[in-house]
Amino acid sequence: MSATEFRGFLEACELEKFTVEQMDRLVAFREEVLKENEIQNLTRLLSPRDFYEGHVLDVIQLKKSGQITFPCLDLGSGMGVPGIVYALLYGGEWIVCDSEKKKADFMSRMIDLFNLEDCSCVGGRAESYLDTHHVESIVARAVGPVSRITAWLPHGSTWNKLILFKGPKWEEEWADFRLKTLKVERAHRYTVGAEQKTRIIVELVRQAKK
Repeated sequence: MSATEFRGFLEACELEKFTVEQMDRLVAFREEVLKENEIQNLTRLLSPRDFYEGHVLDVIQLKKSGQITFPCLDLGSGMGVPGIVYALLYGGEWIVCDSEKKKADFMSRMIDLFNLEDCSCVGGRAESYLDTHHVESIVARAVGPVSRITAWLPHGSTWNKLILFKGPKWEEEWADFRLKTLKVERAHRYTVGAEQKTRIIVELVRQAKK
């Protein structure tokens, strides 16, 4: 689980060729996560492969999808995925948000440590932030079904699109969804790991009520 092992794993990945700067940042960020994980539970995905396939790969695919527009709010960001890792690799104006103070404190430290000048952190409820701030996109990963996520978001605020990380049962979840002020704009599919598990990044956009 050393930094050297993780760097070697990144160099061996055929999916994405990282620059030296990108690798340096990823390696350093993972080391910070490992240290913080001894204080609070950030992730169970600690080995080089698990960390890459469980966190970094989602960020790579989010970039490839072309779905993000900025500024973007990362809802329930946890340790900073996708927002912090996306900013480390590709930049962008991110607002990372988590209601757990210790997680928000960790992300704030990462923003300062890596000098992510276009990023900010909100420790608290996303609803409060969205009541008074404009964002173009909201992205959510592993924070519940679409019905629960949309219930958290104030519909009078100015966000335009909602981007969700989902698994192969997304179609069933969407079929049960009743809010017709959102429509599926596009979906980006990819597979992960030796078992080729399917993941989907779904872009939902707001539409006027009929």
